[in-house]
Amino acid sequence: MKTSLGSTKRRGFTWVEVVVVIAVIAVLVALFLPAVEQAREAARRTQCKNNLKQIGLALYNYHDTHRVFPPGFVMNTDGVYLGWGWGVQITPYIDSAPIYNNISGIFNEGLQALPELKDLGVRYPVYFCPSNIGSSVLPHAIVSTSLVVDGVVTPGTFDWSHRLGRSMYFGNAGYLQDHAGGIQHDASGAPPLTEPHLNRASLGNIGTSASMEHHYCDQQSFRGIFGQNSHVKIDDIKDGTSCVIMVGERVNPLNESAGSIGHGTWVGVPDCTTPTGLAMVLGDTSVRLNSGKRLNAQTTGFGSQHVGGAHFLMSDGSVRFCSNNIVIGLYRDLSTIDDGRELSDF
Repeated sequence: MKTSLGSTKRRGFTWVEVVVVIAVIAVLVALFLPAVEQAREAARRTQCKNNLKQIGLALYNYHDTHRVFPPGFVMNTDGVYLGWGWGVQITPYIDSAPIYNNISGIFNEGLQALPELKDLGVRYPVYFCPSNIGSSVLPHAIVSTSLVVDGVVTPGTFDWSHRLGRSMYFGNAGYLQDHAGGIQHDASGAPPLTEPHLNRASLGNIGTSASMEHHYCDQQSFRGIFGQNSHVKIDDIKDGTSCVIMVGERVNPLNESAGSIGHGTWVGVPDCTTPTGLAMVLGDTSVRLNSGKRLNAQTTGFGSQHVGGAHFLMSDGSVRFCSNNIVIGLYRDLSTIDDGRELSDF
């Protein structure tokens, strides 16, 4: 005899239930992803801070050895154009002595002496802010290959494409002082309406007190830690090492043409006759912090992709995060070694 088994009808999800589930998942994702991104950015900020601490330690080790901080960049008064920057001078103190030894043999010949030297294209993680996207090498670098005559260099004409290792950290040059043809410390920090963000206090302006020895970036007129053939000692920092910027970060400019201003390299200044060349290892406080961030504008100043401000290595080795809203006068005072003005909290 056949036995009839009862069948149970399976009930599926309705469209309403599916939509509700998808909506719940979307809400959870929307809540979760920003938290993940914030955690990642916090980690990137920590890494950036640690990079600057390592750079600070290397600069102090250099000072202990040579009794002076390295020059912003080196240039003969007469002879071969050199251009080697502070970043290459401290490579022995960031566990890169073999590379330094390979390069040091051509220091007297200038960085243009061996354009095919692969060591110049090395990517050092310590010079990379993880929040700042960019290739490991500079897309362009106009290199001066001429001799220096009476402190004057013929502008570079040769384009080294993708040969120099990139850096996102820049030595503080200060800003061109008013008495030297620049601006007052509390003058407006608003950039001009046109790009790039420069003014008469920025890198590339010679000023009225130029000399044969300090023609293109006179540290004695800009009054920061670094400049052309600079030789600043700890004792020269009269305003206090905790109150003077040594190194800061900058956002890679969106423009990658040969003449764009703001790209950086740890190697040095390939051509000191232009803001483009000088800004490759140096930064100034002529315009407000992060003034060109929105469009990744060209600038010789400082800035970052971090929210709200940028990191700075101070001259005592500490790392401070400065707000985009820092008062321009205070910001500029932090960039000079002996202005003598009292500083408010920052």
